[in-house]
Amino acid sequence: MDLGHSVANHLLQAESDDTGNHVLISNMYAADAKWEGVMELRNLMKKREMKKPAGCSWLEVDGQRNVFVSGDCSHPRRDSIFDLVNALYLQMKEPVVF
Repeated sequence: MDLGHSVANHLLQAESDDTGNHVLISNMYAADAKWEGVMELRNLMKKREMKKPAGCSWLEVDGQRNVFVSGDCSHPRRDSIFDLVNALYLQMKEPVVF
C-alpha cells in the first residue's frame, strides 16, 4: 500500500485533471481504511466539479454491438437480459450437491 500511495501522489501531480486517477486513488484509500484520504479526494473532486463518467460495457453478438451504460435502461432487450441475469444469479445461490 505504501508504494501505491506514493504512485498515487505522483499521478495526482502529473495528471491533476484526470477524474479516473482521483476515483482509483479514492478507492485505494478506502481499501486501506484511510477514510480521511477518501473524503479529501472526494471533496477535491466536488470543488473542481469533476464527475466520474458512467460505467460502460459492450459486447458483440452475431455481428451486432450491444452497449450497456450504468443506469441506462434503454436497451431494447433489457427485460429478457435482466431475466437471464436473475436466473443465473439464483442458480449460483443454489447449494452445490455432490
